[in-house]
Amino acid sequence: MRILYFPIAGILLLSSCVQHDGVQHGGVQHDDTNRPISNNKLLAAYSMLAPASDGSVLIYGRVIVDGVLKDSSGCPTIVSESGNTIKSKQRQQRPDPSLFPVTVCEAVLEPNVSYQVAYSNLKLAKSSLEPKNIQIFGDTGCKSKVCNTSAAEPFKTLASIAANSPPDLLLHMGDYNYRGTSGSISGNTYAYDAGDGGYGGKSCGLDETYYSQNSQGSPRPDSWANWNADFFQSTQALMGSAPWVFARGNHELCSRAGIGWFYLFGPGAQFQRSIKQQSCPSQGSYTNPPATAVEHIAMIEPYGLPLRNLNVWVFDSANACDELSTNQLTAQYTQQFEKLNTFAERSNNPTWVMTHRPIWGVNGVSPLDTINTQLQVALSKTKQKALSDKVALSLSGHMHLYQSVTPNSDSGRPAQIVVGNSGVSLSNTTDNQSVSVTLDGVQSIVNTQGKFGYLKIQLKDNALQWQGEMIGENAKAFLVCDPNHATNGKAICEKLD
Repeated sequence: MRILYFPIAGILLLSSCVQHDGVQHGGVQHDDTNRPISNNKLLAAYSMLAPASDGSVLIYGRVIVDGVLKDSSGCPTIVSESGNTIKSKQRQQRPDPSLFPVTVCEAVLEPNVSYQVAYSNLKLAKSSLEPKNIQIFGDTGCKSKVCNTSAAEPFKTLASIAANSPPDLLLHMGDYNYRGTSGSISGNTYAYDAGDGGYGGKSCGLDETYYSQNSQGSPRPDSWANWNADFFQSTQALMGSAPWVFARGNHELCSRAGIGWFYLFGPGAQFQRSIKQQSCPSQGSYTNPPATAVEHIAMIEPYGLPLRNLNVWVFDSANACDELSTNQLTAQYTQQFEKLNTFAERSNNPTWVMTHRPIWGVNGVSPLDTINTQLQVALSKTKQKALSDKVALSLSGHMHLYQSVTPNSDSGRPAQIVVGNSGVSLSNTTDNQSVSVTLDGVQSIVNTQGKFGYLKIQLKDNALQWQGEMIGENAKAFLVCDPNHATNGKAICEKLD
């Protein structure tokens, strides 16, 4: 089989040295036109975790400024709790300013220090590298036919509930922008989506005519307006409460909202020791579309975040086909699994995997309908033919519901929890159901429920000992999760009595 190597994004590798500019803040901050930056021009601020070149974890903050700044002189200063200041820099490779009339500025931050964006009410809470309270969301956007011009609900409600119990770490499993990514660009012309929604043909979309929302002449390109409505307006209470780790979903493919994802959440940057920022490659012409997707898609190099009590591995499964067992990308997913196993084996701490598409998922049991066979085949081709036994949990989204897969405790396979129920319209509204099936060769308990929520996990000593709850729109738990359930022959998450 011919192996195709597509553009790979660099991992954000930032210097651990924060540059303080020593500016005093008794005056008024000015942008490059010498006009004061008023509070309403600073739209949002958030912190993120990123891997350093030496394998450690770094923290950086990003601020979204209303308007297209000429250079970094218009970027805001970020002030620490002790009064030290950091001058942020504007991100490079910005999208079309007519579609994204904002500027993202960024800076490297220190752990265990709180910050405030100068001359604004935007705050960034302390970033702990030993998180105890972890909150997990997935599939949070809102389809335009449901929300129209309003903020994304029920995601906004869930985010506000989560903010009342301040987290130490926020994990998002992907799919942030549904409002701008319905699939249909115009009429019966659909954007490439790696095999979903009827694309599951022989090539799983790779060797079919490539249509992209972001091609030249497209009537429906990615835009800041949809990102703002679907994500940023909904997370105002939660955004700065803890550092985020952002997985990439299939709605963030370059053919959909990938333009915004790479600019807002992408792991590349221009700092010393960083890998260059990635953006989507050319998306071709809408009226004369490319014959294949090969030159127009991009995959993120997977990366690990070794925290003091937990490892997080971020896996880009956005292009993995749900329905087809193999295509030209299978070898690259095998390589991602090999890197994951190597990372996990080298650490004393357990590893949690973040992947948008579940490695194992069940759509139905009569007959058995499973996803993601491509990832399962890719995993079977690794040297170990399985995940390392130091991988303790797999977290994902993609399926618009909650689902857990709990394999037999003697199988060596980690449990998986799907958090795909944090906002977008649910795929079904069934009550809690558990079934026992043979899934990818292993007897497993599959527990499913169609109810909106997010997963809240409280760590004890490390990532092997924790307790979790699925929190609903009423701020009450409707599932309780515990890794010890599996040793007792139960689903890792059980309905709360």
